[in-house]
Amino acid sequence: MHNYCLRLSFVGTNFHGWQVQPGLRTVQGVLERAIGELFGRSIRPTGCCRTDAGVHAKDYIANFKASKFFPPDSLLKALNALLPEDVGVSEVWLAEEKFNARYSVKGKLYVYRVYPSHARNPFLEPFLWRIPYTLGLEEMKKASGLFLGRHDFSGFAKLEGDEDPFVEIEECEVVENEGIVEIRVRAKRFLRYMVRRIAGALIYLGMGKLSLEDIREFLKGKKCPYTAQAKGLTLEKVFL
Repeated sequence: MHNYCLRLSFVGTNFHGWQVQPGLRTVQGVLERAIGELFGRSIRPTGCCRTDAGVHAKDYIANFKASKFFPPDSLLKALNALLPEDVGVSEVWLAEEKFNARYSVKGKLYVYRVYPSHARNPFLEPFLWRIPYTLGLEEMKKASGLFLGRHDFSGFAKLEGDEDPFVEIEECEVVENEGIVEIRVRAKRFLRYMVRRIAGALIYLGMGKLSLEDIREFLKGKKCPYTAQAKGLTLEKVFL
């Protein structure tokens, strides 16, 4: 049995996230169809994480197992010939039998991009949230430090079942890059909506609609009412 590992990227605009859902276009679904066409049977790939509808990935890891052998370079070419233009495979390799994309990755870096401007750039618009407000960057930078370390993020997430709400944030910073404000968050695991609500809280604080004390309360379990738009979020890097 061969364990094929893929590094891919996708534009999330026209996808309902990673995970297969009946009747909906998903990244896992289109990848599964391409793999099935090449291997002659249905094989569902495992992804490193779920993504919300509309969220993008510059770096994403998936794997699947099959008895049929394909040279990695040939498999890369064949998959890209079959996949739609909004998904691309950049690397294929044979991993150890025990490698599992969901559990074997060591961390993920998400970047949320917000553009505080009345000007519109149609080449950037699908990948950021443009808002007609000036943002207080220094306050946002100060607030980002509150998220570092291990916290109960139930106030920032939609928990599923008995899911552990405690997450350790390894990096959380706010930087400006050519007028675009980037909120960078790194951890080993994330909860559903967590990064978008962290971004929402920091953005609304930057607009003067929240305080540092509000964010402290959210970190104590009070629900954050602001979820930033999905299109501004990109899974930037997966660490192996």
